[in-house]
Amino acid sequence: MSVSILTALSLAADSSCVLQKQTSLNGVIRPSQSSKYSNDMNCQWNFSTNAFVELSFFRFNTETSADFVNAYDGRSSSSPLIGRFSGSSLPPTIVSSSGRLYVNFASDSSGNYDGFVAAYRGIMTILGLL
Repeated sequence: MSVSILTALSLAADSSCVLQKQTSLNGVIRPSQSSKYSNDMNCQWNFSTNAFVELSFFRFNTETSADFVNAYDGRSSSSPLIGRFSGSSLPPTIVSSSGRLYVNFASDSSGNYDGFVAAYRGIMTILGLL
């Protein structure tokens, strides 16, 4: 016999750069509201949920090998690195393995590009118990 447990999903998000909440469970992150990001940026986004966090990029253009987006499976840069992204290739969708996701973006002192836009959301799976 299998029993499914579904609890109410909650998600908290905070940022040192742009965080546009669309609902209590999803929104959009980007380094800047303007068309290009600035030099020497250091942005952090922290997500916390009682399930998992999904991050999907739908625009990505940073200075190759100079400006990076890093995603960590946890609450800080000390957590396991999920991926490090730079250039113009769209990164894959990221899903945390826990209820926390930490993302940072750092730019160097030269070259301003369009940056990135990524959608975040809390997702839940149904846990089957035997």
